Amino acid sequence: MPLAKLNSNYSVVRLPVSQLRPTEKINIDRAHTLAKMIAENGRWTRPILVEQHHSIIMDGHHRHFCAGALGLSSVPCVLLSYDDPSLHVTYWSDPGPVDVDRIIQAGLSGDLMSFKTTRHTLQVALPTCSIALDDLR
Repeated sequence: MPLAKLNSNYSVVRLPVSQLRPTEKINIDRAHTLAKMIAENGRWTRPILVEQHHSIIMDGHHRHFCAGALGLSSVPCVLLSYDDPSLHVTYWSDPGPVDVDRIIQAGLSGDLMSFKTTRHTLQVALPTCSIALDDLR
């Protein structure tokens, strides 16, 4: 059952943290700072963008780390396809075309790409959420 819905047809759904597959390394100091902020707030307010067929994390690698650090069993996510016309994928350091298969392979293999390799953005407003951390444990 969706946790939130926008007119844009994107829903926030709860997925098990263990199901999500990272594709990039993270900045561990930044992740610990973010985890502290989320813990202090006591609520999860930004869903993780996840590729719907393979559970590949598109955006939210640091938040995924935070979920584990905070002992959460599930997290709010928005499921997307790389075919979605509202999804824009770029490399942070290169304006060239993005190799989506490389991103998927990184997630499936666990051979992570470097920190901040890709940037996934939606050209429409993302759904929001506000869920007590205790409800995600």
